[in-house]
Amino acid sequence: MKALVTVTHPRKNSLTHAVMNRFVEGLKQNNHEVDLLDLDHDGFNPLYTAEDEKDWINPDKIYAPEVRKEMDRIAAADTLVFVFPLWQYSVPSMLKGYLDKVWNMGLFGKMGNKKVLWICLTGGDQEHMSKYNREGTLKHYLNVLVSGYARVQESRVELLYDTLSESEEHIASLLERAYQLGRE
Repeated sequence: MKALVTVTHPRKNSLTHAVMNRFVEGLKQNNHEVDLLDLDHDGFNPLYTAEDEKDWINPDKIYAPEVRKEMDRIAAADTLVFVFPLWQYSVPSMLKGYLDKVWNMGLFGKMGNKKVLWICLTGGDQEHMSKYNREGTLKHYLNVLVSGYARVQESRVELLYDTLSESEEHIASLLERAYQLGRE
């Protein structure tokens, strides 16, 4: 299986990158092929321009080379994995820009057999996330609105809670969970 793993966080020494690294270790443990996209450090430009505009009338639109490259990476993958922190109860702007530019009309009908896993790191604990249905809202947004828009049939959100904890044991458990997700 080939996995396109997309990570976004401006600091490479962040827990987000540590989680991504452990997840990739789990994938490689099972001999899966990994294509890694680091939105913050690989030069991806999240700015949406007129050139990126979807052409609802022309399904054969020629996309900008940067967008076409990312669409081709998606086409070559069996599984898409996104690792990101929860900011303002949503995805970071780099990931939002990626989704706006790349998950567009050119991918319709080409995503149905792919699996998508969203690994979201949240500073809040599960009780906090559930209190006002923030967890449910996020899952609906990613699984139904974003993945559904791209016609993905299998999408799952995995939340890693309480990432601001000072407990080394808790952080180690989050990293172990990421490794196990990669093995799955």
